[in-house]
Order: sequence, then structure tokens, then C-alpha cells
Amino acid sequence: MKICSIFFTPNHTLNKSNYLVQVSAFTAETARKSAFYKNNERPKGKEQTVLEKGIGILEKYEFTVTNVSKGRGMLLLDTNCGKKKLVEYTGSKEHVNLQNKLQEHLWEADRIYTDRILPNKDGEFFTTDYDGKKYVIKDHMEGIEADSRRETDLMVMAKNLANLHKLMLLPKEMYQEDMAKQRDLRAEFKSHNQELTKIRSFMRKKSSSRSFERRFLKEFEKFYQEGLAAFDSLEKSEYTMLSSQCMHLRSVCHGDYTYHNVVNCGKYTATVNFEKCHMGIQVEDLYMFLRKVLEKNRWDISLGERLLSEYEKVRELTKQERENLYIRLSFPEKFWKLANQYYNGNKAWISDKMLEKLEVTVELNQKKREFLRYLI
Repeated sequence: MKICSIFFTPNHTLNKSNYLVQVSAFTAETARKSAFYKNNERPKGKEQTVLEKGIGILEKYEFTVTNVSKGRGMLLLDTNCGKKKLVEYTGSKEHVNLQNKLQEHLWEADRIYTDRILPNKDGEFFTTDYDGKKYVIKDHMEGIEADSRRETDLMVMAKNLANLHKLMLLPKEMYQEDMAKQRDLRAEFKSHNQELTKIRSFMRKKSSSRSFERRFLKEFEKFYQEGLAAFDSLEKSEYTMLSSQCMHLRSVCHGDYTYHNVVNCGKYTATVNFEKCHMGIQVEDLYMFLRKVLEKNRWDISLGERLLSEYEKVRELTKQERENLYIRLSFPEKFWKLANQYYNGNKAWISDKMLEKLEVTVELNQKKREFLRYLI
């Protein structure tokens, strides 16, 4: 790749003392706010835009940019090396290196399409701008996000996840000690249960209560017992063995496997946004995928059965993994999230939407229990 200036041709003359380059195909206002500045002399405060904050790092990459436009939470770049995207990065250097190794491994192992990270001219995978923020530039996968209500898309997602899991076993030479930290599900369940009792105590001490609080307290004991039962089942399960096994295999989870991160690109399916990838029990990804999809489809047992079947055509679950999936799904995650949202939000005003979500959670809980009986 060659380095080249970014070329702009706005509709009117700009103040040349403030800019290094000018950028084409923008409106005059967008161009004014997005060009490079000399000696980091840039607008402050509210005048700064996402476009403005990120665009300054482009000079540190060896490709030719012909156009820049805004996307959802990103800048889209047309370059001589194809479509790229610029996004803010909040992780560590160690983590971005793990992410890069994983995505390169997926490509080399089986040509799995992902939004791979591009190194800058210094060989680093993130670049720090003048304001101290970190950014990465990645391949942009052009296509359509999977639809959570279209079964054909969901089947593709299930099969795609199984393929990823078979390949997301890091070779020994890629492993680093700083990758060894795993999520502790026991600690999470214990913490969530404690938070639920704290929130109940807070509600009970209030001098007056509203519809959401009354309904929450009425349903609390049932969901709380489910949380305790999930923790007890986890303690008695072979969770420790599964954790040790994943360390031995160096298995990696995507960390955010939802329909937003699976893209139909026509001739192939791409998986994107590996920022939350980590070493761990891969059932975690399957749990997140199933829970999100089945919540939107009223815990349809038949759909859940077909999704699991599609996954297991590629990668069969062990008895211990199936048990772990059951335990994860049995925890009242939705109820805990609503409680947390209430406690950390504006308690002086509770929206009707909160009560509606609680009522739906209560209604669908029985359907979820029926699905769990299928899993056993």
C-alpha cells in the first residue's frame, strides 16, 4: 500500500492556515469540520464531531482515501484497498493484539471473513489521536445484518457460530499469559443475586411505591429462587472442569455474538466486532445467541430445537457443555437486568416501558421454563 494525501475539493474556499488538506464529496460545512489541522489546532468542546475527532489519524496509515462518510458509530472510508471503517477503541494493547491474532487465525485457517484490523505505519493496531482517544481502522463488511425474526438468517447464524467455535482454538504459538483471564460465572451469579436482594431492600424501605415497584416485589421471590437455584446447580456442575478444558484448548469466545454482528455479504457470511473476544467456555456465545433470539420469539421450543440442531451439525455439544448452557439459561438474566436498570436509573420517574418489560418478562418466564425442560 502507498501513502498519499487525502484529497478534498469543497464547494468554497477554506481558511488554508487551519488545514493541511481539503476533502472532496462533502458539503462545505462537513468539509470545514472534518479536515486536518496544523499543529493540532482544532475546535474545542461542542464544535468537535465524531468525524473530526477520528479523521486526524488517517495520515498515520498507508493507504489512499478518496472519500469519508459517517456510519452508525463509525467513519466509512473509501480507499484504494477497499472499504474500511474507523471506530473508537477502548481496550488495551494486549487485547487488541489478541483480537488481531484471532481474526488472522480465522482467515488463515479457513478463509473466515471478519472485519480485520489494519496496522498503522508503526505496526500498531490502534492509533491515539491528539485528544488521547484510541481508534482502529478495520475492513468494512458491506452487506445486510442478520434479521432476528427471519429463520433462514438464524439458521445461518447458528451454523456460522459452530464453525467459528471449531476454529477459535488458538495455536500454542499464539498463546500469551495475559490471555488466560476468564469470566468467573460463579462470581457473576453470586453478585447478581446479592444485587437483587439489595434492590428489594431499597424498594421495601420506600415510603410509597409505584406500579413497577409493586409488581417487582410481588414477583421477586420466584425469580430470586431461580437465581439461587442456578448458582447452586453451577456449584454442583462440572464448571471447573470445563474452565480447565478451555484453557488447555485455548478456546476463545466472540463475546458479543448477536444478529447485529453477523452480516450477509451475498457470496459469504461475515462476523464482525470482535472487541469483546476473550478466552473462555464457548457455550457462553451460544447462550447469548439463543437467549436473545428466543426472547424475541417468545421462547419458541421448536425454533430453539432447530437452532441447536443446526449448531450441532457442525460442532456437537458435550454433556457438560449442554448442562452449562442449561444453567446459564436458567438464571433470571432479564429480571436482573430490569432491576439493575431501575436501581441505576432515575427512580423519581419510572417509564411505563419499564412496567411493560417486567410484565413481558413475567409472562414469558413460564415459556422459558418449558424450553429448559427440553434441554435436559
